[in-house]
Amino acid sequence: MSSIRDAVNLDFDAIVEASEALGYASRDSSDIESDLSELIRSERDCLWVFEDHVGVVGWLHAHRSVRVASTAFIEICGMAVHPDYQRKGIGTALVSRAETWAAEMGLNLRVRCNSVREDTHKFYRNQGVSLVKNQLVLDRYL
Repeated sequence: MSSIRDAVNLDFDAIVEASEALGYASRDSSDIESDLSELIRSERDCLWVFEDHVGVVGWLHAHRSVRVASTAFIEICGMAVHPDYQRKGIGTALVSRAETWAAEMGLNLRVRCNSVREDTHKFYRNQGVSLVKNQLVLDRYL
């Protein structure tokens, strides 16, 4: 049986494995574990995992934005489905869970995605998400 549930600290290894399989940058495991623990405790964030008979094979992190003027939204900040389990409806189910949360809050759904992830852009367009704008992120490392 498959289900989507709130992540718990014991999901750490599976979340990292799915993330690394998709090329998310590797970081120190204690930093990742600390970040995941913070997301799990957060009132503004949801971290869900998709679990089936083999265990956790995907995850999605969504964040409830702070209302600025009249604009607020639920933003999908990250999602990964292990490559062995892609194209089986898992990503769609996770996005649907985020949409449900947004609807419950009376908010719209937003997704930010790296500009080089063209397959991911296509996936989100197939979920009914429309391009609003392109932007650059510029950093100065000091």
